[in-house]
Amino acid sequence: MEINKKRYRDVDSYFKRKFNKKIIKIPLDGGFTCPNRDGKISKLGCIYCSENGAGDFTKYDDLNKQIDYQIKRLKNPKRKEGYMAYFQNFTSTYGDFEKIKKLFYKAINNPNIMGLSIATRADCLSDEVIELLDDLNKKTFLIVELGLQSVNEKSIEFINRGYSHKEFDEGFLKLKEKNIKTLAHLIIGLPNEDLNDYLGAISYINEREFWAIKIHNLYIEKGSRIYDYYLKNQNEFTMTLDEFVDYVILILEYLNPNIIVQRLTGDGRRDKIVWPIWSKNKAKVLSKIDKKLKDLNKNQGDLWKEK
Repeated sequence: MEINKKRYRDVDSYFKRKFNKKIIKIPLDGGFTCPNRDGKISKLGCIYCSENGAGDFTKYDDLNKQIDYQIKRLKNPKRKEGYMAYFQNFTSTYGDFEKIKKLFYKAINNPNIMGLSIATRADCLSDEVIELLDDLNKKTFLIVELGLQSVNEKSIEFINRGYSHKEFDEGFLKLKEKNIKTLAHLIIGLPNEDLNDYLGAISYINEREFWAIKIHNLYIEKGSRIYDYYLKNQNEFTMTLDEFVDYVILILEYLNPNIIVQRLTGDGRRDKIVWPIWSKNKAKVLSKIDKKLKDLNKNQGDLWKEK
């Protein structure tokens, strides 16, 4: 089994070493909504979110049927594989608690599933949800993904996240107290942000010792609210591929080398992306990052200092 020769702690290699097989996250739709959409906080959603949320690759149906469909779609019979259920769409710990509980247990009880990844908001972690996640963590390999996006309060307000960084931190600490592996999403390229904002977010992620990180370049899809903003303010969207690569490399250098990197670029719908056009070629972006890391002899953690 081939282990990637990356200059950062990539998740694929981590899983191969831990489970001795390729682990594939299969995207599932639990039929969830979001307090930022149903009116509890807002009806507008986050500014970059499409009408389908993050669920453009999922289809709401019976859970076991979804699992079978996604495994059939993603399976490679030439390799040894394991499958992790990934509740990706909208806020997976928000709504009817009994429904949430039933879905998560149904997922981990499916014989093809070896782990569970749950995407949610840090303000949707009630005591009963934390108790459920604690139990799931004892029964399966559990990851909870939180949409940090930024630590800049002006940016948080701009994207209409709906809660402050302080509230995010309070939610994260509930998970940390239960030793639940937690991943933070970070967006690179929001209007009026710069390298200081990105490194500020990395400093926070290092300080709190997150298990993993996902880095996304900002991409704008037709049908999202930020698309309307973009049409009126195109001068604010200037990040080139080379600039993004340089940002990512610096972020990796400052990132604690123990933190796992699950993603280094966005993954939107190619037919809907209007900016940046270069983000449609994910393989090219990743290849450019890897090549520059090698050419400059840089690695994750080179500039990280243990406190």
